[in-house]
Amino acid sequence: MEKFDLRKDSTLFSAKKIGAMMVKNRLVRSATYEGMADDNGLVDNRYVALYENLARGGVGMIIAGFAFVQENGIAAKNQTGIHTDECIPMLKKAVDVVHRVNENVNFVLQIAHGGRQVDSDLVEKMKNEPLAPSSIADKSIGIIPKEMTIEDIEDVTQSFVTSAERAKRAGFDGVQLHGAHGYLLSEFLSPHMNKRTDDHGGSTENRLRIVTEIFENIKETCGKDWPVLIKLQIDDFVKEEPSLKPPESTEIARRIAEAGFDAIEISGGIYESDEKLDPWNLKVKNADEEAYFLPYAKKIKKIIGETPLILVGGIRSFMVAENIVKDGYADFTSMSRPLIMEPDLPKKWFNKLSDKSTCTSCNRCETEMNKKGLSCLLLESKG
Repeated sequence: MEKFDLRKDSTLFSAKKIGAMMVKNRLVRSATYEGMADDNGLVDNRYVALYENLARGGVGMIIAGFAFVQENGIAAKNQTGIHTDECIPMLKKAVDVVHRVNENVNFVLQIAHGGRQVDSDLVEKMKNEPLAPSSIADKSIGIIPKEMTIEDIEDVTQSFVTSAERAKRAGFDGVQLHGAHGYLLSEFLSPHMNKRTDDHGGSTENRLRIVTEIFENIKETCGKDWPVLIKLQIDDFVKEEPSLKPPESTEIARRIAEAGFDAIEISGGIYESDEKLDPWNLKVKNADEEAYFLPYAKKIKKIIGETPLILVGGIRSFMVAENIVKDGYADFTSMSRPLIMEPDLPKKWFNKLSDKSTCTSCNRCETEMNKKGLSCLLLESKG
């Protein structure tokens, strides 16, 4: 017999607003590359099934990711697109299914431009060369991007806005700008990748300009009450200087909150990150190793006020997540890899059927993705 309300008094399972959107609990599924689209960025029924299972699993908000906003903004093979109206029908099908199986789940689309971080085998197929704030090669893949002109920046800005409007037409409850992990928006933010000397480079304010302009234009186009979130880079984890890291990234978070973003999710790392510095490579073995971005969250939450903060990064246990929100270090906790393995983990936690994810952070779901798209290969090998 199924049990209910066993953790109804926990902070983790209490509701909280993100802008005008009420989220039923503090558990968020963080955006992840799905690899379930064709060469044109059009997703199929695997994508629909993925998010249907997550909606049934009890998470409060799902962030689907990362959808490219321009044809030359694609970063990986079989990546989801939101760059043309052709993308809308199947995305709408996924949204409709999610809302039908659980009307209380909020479904947000992460929108992105890959910038200089693009799979090398895709570059030859692209109509235009990869774009970046500055023409600096990515050492990890050897691609030298084109330095963007002002016209390029204006074009990309409009592509984000148009893509957000498509997401709204598809029925998504909001969008999240991908401003982390070394993709285009975080390239602008980082002095490691942005060496411009015009109004989009140099000072913190200038490097942030494209992000705030995209935000303001989306709000103007889609309505001030339609949520716009951001995944924000807080550390590049590179040895070279200068790079993006605290205290500057903390100051950027403050400015993002002042601009009016509906929520901030913090993360870090780029393709070039030093493996010894980037905690994503950590195999989380115990509670002490969980929530590896928590020290950043503690500082950022103090200065962003009422703007909701979403904390991702190695969270595996109910009590770790519960204490984070209960102690006010973040307003929401988000997970990706544990929910790839166990999409019903929130229900298990709520019903006291589990206290910890069985995810081992092996990362095979990303590093060994096959033609099936996103899945837990560890689970499949055991099955």
